[in-house]
Amino acid sequence: MINERNFFMSATHLIFTNKVESFKNKHPKLSKVLFQFIKFYLFSLLVTLVQYLMLTFLPELLYQYTKWSEIPCQLLHIRVGFIDTYVFDFPVTGDATGGMGYFIAFATTLFIAQCINFPVQRNITFKSKGNIGYQILWYVIAFFMITIVCSLLMSIYVPLLKDLMPVAVYNIVITVVNGGIQMVIYFPILKLIFPEE
Repeated sequence: MINERNFFMSATHLIFTNKVESFKNKHPKLSKVLFQFIKFYLFSLLVTLVQYLMLTFLPELLYQYTKWSEIPCQLLHIRVGFIDTYVFDFPVTGDATGGMGYFIAFATTLFIAQCINFPVQRNITFKSKGNIGYQILWYVIAFFMITIVCSLLMSIYVPLLKDLMPVAVYNIVITVVNGGIQMVIYFPILKLIFPEE
């Protein structure tokens, strides 16, 4: 039984490896971008997991040990057409999911995630050897622009989700949706910021 299983596993591995090599030979540029995206996606999932864990515990810690959750946090007011909202809208909710406490937890989580994401994507996914100072500058600019866009979108869908689900589920959904939107935006931008030499 074990020999049959090993044979099956070896044959499957060989077939898969041959298919991958054949695809790489027929479509070298496409396969390179595809494999970069797969690595980018897997590392982004890792960073999203870190964000989720931090966003699960950090707001509660700030709520218990500070009064920041009692301070409303509404930054960057935008009024365009039917949209009348704040980019960062964290009103006082009476629990750990609101106010300046939640905003600080959210911002800290994003910052730490990017400190992990930058070197991993630069060195492993894109294998870039470009000017690191230039890349950090453009990464920071892209980070702020993408964060503002994603936060504006969050200000639209977060209030709906907050009313519909418990906090633990809410944190998962917010992290996954926000992370998914960021992944779609980040990949082409990181291809520009991290060119291969």
